[in-house]
Formats: sequence, C-alpha cells, structure tokens
Amino acid sequence: MAQAQTTQQKSMMTAEQKADESVARLKTDLSLTDDQVAKVKVITVDKINKVTAAHKKNGADKNRLQAANKLIQDEYETQLKGIVTEDQFNKYLSSKGH
Repeated sequence: MAQAQTTQQKSMMTAEQKADESVARLKTDLSLTDDQVAKVKVITVDKINKVTAAHKKNGADKNRLQAANKLIQDEYETQLKGIVTEDQFNKYLSSKGH
C-alpha cells in the first residue's frame, strides 16, 4: 500500500519537483558542484517533460514508448557527460547498473 501511495504522489509531482528529487540524489551520489547541480537540473527537467510527452503520445504503444524513452535517456546521458567529470559519469553509469 505504501508503494502505491508513493507512486501516486510521484505522478502528482511537477517536473521541477521530480527534477529536484533526482538532482539531489545525483548531487550526493556524484558529489556534484553547485554549478553542476544547476546545469543538471535544467537537463533533468527537460528529460522529465519529454518523457511525460512521450507517455501522452505513445502510452498505449509500449514498443514506441520504450523506443522514445531510450532516445530521451540517451540524449540526457550525452548532455550529462558534457557537464560532469569522467569519474562522475562513470560513477553514474555504475550506479545505473551499466
């Protein structure tokens, strides 16, 4: 039951709120600088908005949705790689299970 409430609460969060949560976790995990935090937040809000749009557009078509999400994630990681150091990016990838 707690999981369902958490999922519902997350779906009611704005892109900014979701980004704040995600960036706070990355700041801790990757030891981001304040400058990096600001830049990562911008690309994270953009990613969340694109994922939301993809869900609205492709929601019923799981294959198209997965393909869209992969493209969005790949773009995000390319942008992230340009913001963080190589060590930080490698830490990010290993935390994702790559």
